[in-house]
Amino acid sequence: MESPIFLTADELSTLTGFKTPARQVEWLRTKGWRFEVNGNRRAIVARKYAEKMLGCGVPEEQGYQPNFRALQGA
Repeated sequence: MESPIFLTADELSTLTGFKTPARQVEWLRTKGWRFEVNGNRRAIVARKYAEKMLGCGVPEEQGYQPNFRALQGA
């Protein structure tokens, strides 16, 4: 079974250390996390983003890297 796209309320509480939505939002802003606030004024954090921020997500594909060694001695 696939995980939900957003962190659950319990996961967000564990991540931030706070149960109240206002404190969770404050923590996320202080730490520089990207998130949205829904109609209930609760923080919404994408699971993949959280995994990336915590260093346990799938690494992003590396973009094009020029081969500078090929230029040496040219």
